[in-house]
Amino acid sequence: MTATKEINRLPDAPAWRIALLNGLNMTNLGRRDKNVYGTIGSLQELESLVSEAGRYLGTHVLAFHSNHEGDLVDFIESDDSFDGYLINPGGLWAFGVPTRIALEQSGKPFVEVHFANIFATGHRSTFTQSAAGTAMGFRHHGYLGALAALVATLDASAEQARS
Repeated sequence: MTATKEINRLPDAPAWRIALLNGLNMTNLGRRDKNVYGTIGSLQELESLVSEAGRYLGTHVLAFHSNHEGDLVDFIESDDSFDGYLINPGGLWAFGVPTRIALEQSGKPFVEVHFANIFATGHRSTFTQSAAGTAMGFRHHGYLGALAALVATLDASAEQARS
């Protein structure tokens, strides 16, 4: 398969529904250390960037943010129509077990995203053990790579199911 074919997707590829979840401490993007968080000006700007990339990939991205873990769990558990999830747990990376369990129990793949490489600081995320993949250290670009990888994974699963 060529790179062009992967990016453009097949004409009959499903229009996946992806939930973009952003957790604690994400509302102050644009005011955080530019060396770590890059030039993204706000959470809304980030959500728009990922949604636009989703449209380019022929998929629908719905963004949801909360500084309260119960809201994230409620969101995941209230709608089983999503095909996959992108999550930046924000401050929940160290202790967000209820959110991780909700994602696991959804039965849908999820990709963990972080602006910084938290592993470089010696920390481990509670989400990594269950994630289909992890993108960290690439600032907002990591979201785009994670989205493309999740869409490609969903496409491959659908293709395999058809075979």
